Amino acid sequence: MNFKQKLSAAVLKLNRFMQGRYGIDEISYCLLAISFILMIISRFDKLWFFYFPALVPLVLSIIRALSKNITARISEREKFLKAAEPIKAFIKLQRNKIRDRKTHKYFKCKKCNSVLRVPIGKGKIAITCPKCGNKFNKKT
Repeated sequence: MNFKQKLSAAVLKLNRFMQGRYGIDEISYCLLAISFILMIISRFDKLWFFYFPALVPLVLSIIRALSKNITARISEREKFLKAAEPIKAFIKLQRNKIRDRKTHKYFKCKKCNSVLRVPIGKGKIAITCPKCGNKFNKKT
């Protein structure tokens, strides 16, 4: 039996073992990232005590992946995604601001707090919010 056959047999056994189990999702990836960051921090001389708290998210991620209570895991995932939505939107906005820093300027509507993108170099212009219709003047 060569290496390729042994590997395919191991993958087949793993697939059979994971049938009916939840697997890995966004929460598991987040827990693994937290664990990884804490383990890196624990590598510094005086911060060795971060190693043991780094194992907690790692173990939780494994428990979630091997869980057979799929409905509970799906419910947790939906709550997590709903809580993470503002954070993802903020990161996306910051990324867009960096990408467009030479061509556009971003303003916030004072009435509805939506973010508006305006081209740079137009002087003082009247900006109308497409959501609420609020008008305000800004220099670009």
